[in-house]
Amino acid sequence: MLIYGAIFNCLDPIMTVVAGLSVRDPFLMPFDKKDLAESAKAQFARNGYSDHLAIVRAYEGWREAETHMQGHEYCWRNFLSIQTMRGIDSLRKQFYSLLKDTGLVNYPDDNASSWAHDEHLVRAVICAGLFPGVCSVVNKEKSITLKTMEDGQVLLYSNSVNAAAPKIPYPWLVFNEKVKVNSVFLRDSTGISDSALLLFGADISTGGLDGHLKMLGGYLEFFMQPSLSETYLTIRRELGELVQAKLLDPKFDIQSCSNLLMAARMLISEDQCEGRFIFGRTVPKRVSKRETLENPFAKVKRDAGDDNAKNELQTLLLRAGHDVPTYKTKPLSNNQFRSTVIFNGLNFTGHPCSSKKAAEKDAAAQALLFLKGETHSPSAAYDHASMLLVAIRDHE
Repeated sequence: MLIYGAIFNCLDPIMTVVAGLSVRDPFLMPFDKKDLAESAKAQFARNGYSDHLAIVRAYEGWREAETHMQGHEYCWRNFLSIQTMRGIDSLRKQFYSLLKDTGLVNYPDDNASSWAHDEHLVRAVICAGLFPGVCSVVNKEKSITLKTMEDGQVLLYSNSVNAAAPKIPYPWLVFNEKVKVNSVFLRDSTGISDSALLLFGADISTGGLDGHLKMLGGYLEFFMQPSLSETYLTIRRELGELVQAKLLDPKFDIQSCSNLLMAARMLISEDQCEGRFIFGRTVPKRVSKRETLENPFAKVKRDAGDDNAKNELQTLLLRAGHDVPTYKTKPLSNNQFRSTVIFNGLNFTGHPCSSKKAAEKDAAAQALLFLKGETHSPSAAYDHASMLLVAIRDHE
């Protein structure tokens, strides 16, 4: 995180974030004054959906108060630990000294914090430091669902500024720690956009369709205009080369790549956080050749039994800007049901099932298998898929 902060000239707040991750939580929560303490922390958060940026603002306020010999009063009034503030200040000085010794910053003429005011960029650099600590965010009508690849559904610690938020206008949260009690809880999270994740997260690869990008072995998938996906791939590759060049030669002039840096900043700052991705993708279990010959629909039926199939399909469509899918279920003569899912001119019919609920899941699974390129369909179906992709591009 420090290296990216120096390279992208937003070092000052990043040093505070890294120092804050290395000390105890500076926000005090006295049992008898918890409401007041939470209100004080919320003021530092400023509806920014970031515990890390709340620490940055708390430290900057303390540093300003210290110049007027009012540091103790500032901490007492805002339920902050004076020892932690001093610890953050000391670590920041050590970080800067180390970066200066390695040549990543050039004191006193460096401009390592010239973009410190760009909150979008700071969030992206936080993502670079905390990845793969990332969870997806889905805002429901009365709740928020958070999921990680390893744990499934997770929760936020009650002292996080995001825990009390009715909605989180970011498709992702990055976090630095998770703790398992009865459930898995995340500590200290920051909301980030798709662009921040694509440019500063893991390596990205292309999928089976034009404009389809994948991360984490395909668990995370993104759909966009093919030209835009090429832009992400190119900038991501060149950013990696730039960081490598700077580490190999600290005297390498970053400003010679100013166009690249500006392009990355523009992508991040202009991202409207619409979060277009397939949510909760599960990797299908490998099917033996013998099992496939005995039952050609074995793989489909297993996936159809996944309780997340309907939710996954609905989330994909909502992220792409479409209405929720509708289901038409018909009873069959043998006490079974068959369902058809309909969305954006597409129709996918499932296999006979013993209940209406199972039939709808099966139909949703068929649609997901096709959209993910995991099943073959006639040319007419490909025409329907083309309609869906065109609609997604038009919405973008």
